Amino acid sequence: MEYTCYNMNAYNLHIINTDKFKTITVDVSFRRKIKKEEITIRNLLKDLMVNSSFNYPTERSLIIQTERLYDLKLLSSSYRIGSYSILSFKTRFLNEKYTEDGMNEESIKFLLDLIFKPKLDNDVDKCKKKIEKSILSLSDNKIKYSLMKLLETTENMPYSYNNYGYKENLDKITDEDIKKYYDSVISDDIVDVFVVGEVDPVLIKEIFKEYFKASTFHKNELSLLVDELPRVRKVKEFREFDNVNQTQLTMLCSLNGITDYERKYVLPVYGEMLGGSSNSILFDTVREKNSYAYYVNALVKPYDNVMMIYSGIQKGNDKEVFKLIEKSLVGISKGKFDVDKLENSKNTLIAAIESSLDNPISIINNYYAKVLVNSLDVHEKIEKIKNVSKDDIISVSKKISVHTMFLLEASDEENND
Repeated sequence: MEYTCYNMNAYNLHIINTDKFKTITVDVSFRRKIKKEEITIRNLLKDLMVNSSFNYPTERSLIIQTERLYDLKLLSSSYRIGSYSILSFKTRFLNEKYTEDGMNEESIKFLLDLIFKPKLDNDVDKCKKKIEKSILSLSDNKIKYSLMKLLETTENMPYSYNNYGYKENLDKITDEDIKKYYDSVISDDIVDVFVVGEVDPVLIKEIFKEYFKASTFHKNELSLLVDELPRVRKVKEFREFDNVNQTQLTMLCSLNGITDYERKYVLPVYGEMLGGSSNSILFDTVREKNSYAYYVNALVKPYDNVMMIYSGIQKGNDKEVFKLIEKSLVGISKGKFDVDKLENSKNTLIAAIESSLDNPISIINNYYAKVLVNSLDVHEKIEKIKNVSKDDIISVSKKISVHTMFLLEASDEENND
């Protein structure tokens, strides 16, 4: 696997040359500082840009062209990492080595045609309805809903925003708003392009030089890291009642004073050991030994400086479960955990990292991490994780404290029905 990066002034072109795949995967990612008021229109733009273009104005014409390009696949996504909002447009297509000459260029040209010549007034209502459905359906998934409500308690932190957007914003978006926002994305966002496959880097560079039409040079980088939440003397508690069969207990923990080494290597191991699987400390303590929970998990967000713990429990057991979780956190900070759990957690993470080399999108994610947070390459990262010690876990655990608890539970009337 050979990596080459070209500075193309308006963007960086990253080429990962490998013969592991018969396909070529291209990802064009736009990023900027996240703003709550832009989330909805950014999601709408994401859908519109792969919906049609001036050269392919209808769904039928788009499908015909993807079939002509040997069943080329398109994917768009909008997501957040730390302080950044990222718009990603991906395509995967058969290498022309297995089709016919010129298909690599035609396929890349097709993706860039959608990005730079979108028909933004086409099927706007249809795309709006799709987003509205996503926004409204969030309340149906009680785990996601509870985590969102937990994070909303922090108010203006980037992770407190609804990733799907806001219906009140959606209703107000006009065709002119979409056009203005598109122009802003093309001219102001920081752009990285990734190509994974068996390719000639020089030829790929020439293709992008010909068809990639972004031309803005001066773009400001910003820190990916979200500000820390201050430690609290008393855990904040919020409750909401709903028609639910099991209470959703969610906890937000602040991470304070985390070093770069801890953020990249120790925290992932800590999170896996605490609540990453059915072999975790929380699973053993809360579910297996005490039968208080249907499930219990921990999710570390190192670049948000937070960790979330979430569990499905029987109504009325929240105090006992909270105490057990707190006891588990304190126990780790005092070194009261089995070294075998630490080693098993490291092995689980290493297996996941190794398997990422078998997937082109995961390979892109690995290299994007190098861009965003100066991550090491996969093999160096594995060595760092292997060397995470019990003392490292104890040290980082002392920098973690419970900040907020949110409970979604059935009302007494509903519970007695």
